[in-house]
Amino acid sequence: MSVNQSWEVERKKRIKPLMLRDVKTEALLVFSRTALERYFKQIDDAGYVPEVGNQEDTDYVYGTLRELNAALQENVVNVDYLLRLSDHAKKAPELRSLAKYEEPLILYYNAMAHKVAQYYNEQKAYLPEFLVISMLANWIVEDEKSIELFPFLKGIDFLDLLSRFEMNREYFEKEDGCRISELLNLSLRITDQLKKTKYKVKATRVSKTRKKR
Repeated sequence: MSVNQSWEVERKKRIKPLMLRDVKTEALLVFSRTALERYFKQIDDAGYVPEVGNQEDTDYVYGTLRELNAALQENVVNVDYLLRLSDHAKKAPELRSLAKYEEPLILYYNAMAHKVAQYYNEQKAYLPEFLVISMLANWIVEDEKSIELFPFLKGIDFLDLLSRFEMNREYFEKEDGCRISELLNLSLRITDQLKKTKYKVKATRVSKTRKKR
């Protein structure tokens, strides 16, 4: 199997949009998958059981998020795929066309990651699962972005998930402020940045030897 074929096998079940507007949604889902799978691995390895209010709220929120994480792992790549592709494309010419194809996705992802890095520059990441919920609620519910390509999102009530955190806001309040409010504001800045980010398609160069008409 060639190098290029092995990369294709890795992403064969992936839902890959063709329109740039849908690639932005894909980028948000790549961000969500990366954040959720890292979060769940971390708490599972530590044996930590997260809570949101009562047991009913906790079971609903984290049960839904684990189902979402499983769906994302099946249908979208994570940032590790993009990082490996960018790195390998420098050494394997046969991967350069694939890396070029992923340029918009990488651009959109990096725009969001930059906003997050700025916020967490001098503090530890906190409630990444709530940040994911907030961003998806902004994008899907508030901005009414199409999710037709990602039908597994249709059965998730992101506003209901948000409300479970909101109703238990005091649980997440710290001495230096309310983290729920901070993360809601951060999620808005991230999705606004995603909306403003533009991918410029380079015009195809015309050969100088082409005959003039």
